[in-house]
Amino acid sequence: MERIERIVEVVPPTGERNVSIPCAILPRGEVLSGKMRPFYALTWIVTRRILEVFFDFSSPGMEKVPLEGGLLVVANHASYLDPPIVGAALPRELYYLARRTLFRHPLFARLIRAYHAIPVELERPDPVGLRAVLRALRKGRAVLLFPEGTRTPDGRMGEARMGAGFVACHAGVPILPVRIFGTYEVLPRHRKWPRFFPIRVVIGSPFHIPQVEEEPRSRKRKEVYQEAAWEMKRRILELA
Repeated sequence: MERIERIVEVVPPTGERNVSIPCAILPRGEVLSGKMRPFYALTWIVTRRILEVFFDFSSPGMEKVPLEGGLLVVANHASYLDPPIVGAALPRELYYLARRTLFRHPLFARLIRAYHAIPVELERPDPVGLRAVLRALRKGRAVLLFPEGTRTPDGRMGEARMGAGFVACHAGVPILPVRIFGTYEVLPRHRKWPRFFPIRVVIGSPFHIPQVEEEPRSRKRKEVYQEAAWEMKRRILELA
């Protein structure tokens, strides 16, 4: 069981508006630290503490997370709680995909943009949204993606969509599989209020999918994207 530090250590001024936050004590006694903006770091600490107190939260495998460079984080999706819970499990800032309609209200749009929300269409193919995800990854950001594209209705991971494979094949960055346990029991799609149940986020080892440089519209290329999506699903389900 990892032990989480509560102190945020401010980095000496270097022109960067980040803080270095000790996220976990590793088994050998080493401190795992990640750099975050101050308000993101504060949110990370508060969210993590709430999860630990009320949901016996743990996130084994934090030491496997690359702390710099583009990173595609892929996870199963069972609840509205999944994005902030994965965010609290990883020792670096995440970018998230959010339904485009959530950006209609200016104040709420400003809030979710502060937490790196990327607007996408979830009900139909969205090339504009997918390319925004690719831009973020190529700028060295970590982006959370749910290959299923929607929450599971029954607790089992659904089919991985081809759009997730498109991102994986064109990003050229490591892919980090993450499996979430417990959020379906806490707040599935058919419940209005959460209930208490242990939550665990298991973090796997990064892997790569061969990058596709061009995008000819062919059946074979679509098959490559779908196979990449299936591989991400397989890596997620391997985690226990």
